[in-house]
Formats: sequence, C-alpha cells, structure tokens
Amino acid sequence: MAKKTTAKKAVKKTAKKVVKKVLDSTTIDEKLVAEYKENQSVYDKIVCYTKCYGGYLLAVGAGCTFGANLLFGTALLLAAGGWAYWQVCKCKACKVNSKTCCKESC
Repeated sequence: MAKKTTAKKAVKKTAKKVVKKVLDSTTIDEKLVAEYKENQSVYDKIVCYTKCYGGYLLAVGAGCTFGANLLFGTALLLAAGGWAYWQVCKCKACKVNSKTCCKESC
C-alpha cells in the first residue's frame, strides 16, 4: 500500500510540474495582442468590410446553394436577411431613412 501512495504522489508532483511549465510558457495572448496592435488598422478594416459585405456573401451563397439543397439555401437566405436587419435596423436607422448605423465608413 505504501508503494501505491508514493507512486501517486510522484505522479501528482510530475503532473503539477508539467502543468506549471505549460502555463508559464504560454504567451499566445501577449503575441496576439502585440500582433493586433502592430496591424490594428488592417484588422479593423477587415472587420468593417466583413460587417458591411458579409450579408452579400451570404446571399450569393444562398443563391448558389438553392440548386443543391433547398433547405440549406433557405437557411443561408434567412441568415442574409438577419444580417441585413442587424446592420441597418439595430439602432433604429430605418425610422430616420439612414442607410446604416455605422459611425465610420470602411
């Protein structure tokens, strides 16, 4: 019984060392933040264009998909409609005949 206890303690100690080593060597968050700050304007422009033109991409995908799968094409078409509503009508821009809510343009 004593051997099992010492073996468990040894495994536990080794596992703790490995976990600590992995956690200490993880710098992915810092690397991502540094990369974003270095190329912030590029990433912001990509996000802006995705917001503005993502619905069009969904609608084209729906049109191309209708021939193969009606249900999936309909789902993409509904997603495109939801995207359009989210982009235009989320801040009551529809009521003031504004084209978009975006304070900045791409």
